[in-house]
Amino acid sequence: MLAQAGRNAEAIALLATTRKPADQDPAGWNHYLDATVAFLGGDHAALAQARASLAAQPYPDTPGMPPLVDGYLEMPTQPGLPPMRMRWPPNLDVVDGLLRCFGRSYAEAYGPTCRTAPD
Repeated sequence: MLAQAGRNAEAIALLATTRKPADQDPAGWNHYLDATVAFLGGDHAALAQARASLAAQPYPDTPGMPPLVDGYLEMPTQPGLPPMRMRWPPNLDVVDGLLRCFGRSYAEAYGPTCRTAPD
């Protein structure tokens, strides 16, 4: 919300408190965090590096995880309904939007017009 309001320095300080230990970050939260901080700090090179790290996040080899199909996590829903699909890794579409709209406000770059169109 701080970043949405243009209060980037405050948002960066708060975001820094959310870093996870590497062994507790199976979905790439820290890479997403790094990308967001880089965007808010105006560092395009660091944003691009964080995006590359997030995109390379391996799918966890954990029993009970839903299947990964064509880059999408497929979670079962009600019988007779198609599975819910979520792009892997999470938040890659957000980071792509931050790159696509680098230099604009966070509120705009985070929004739907800057994100990757759904497949």
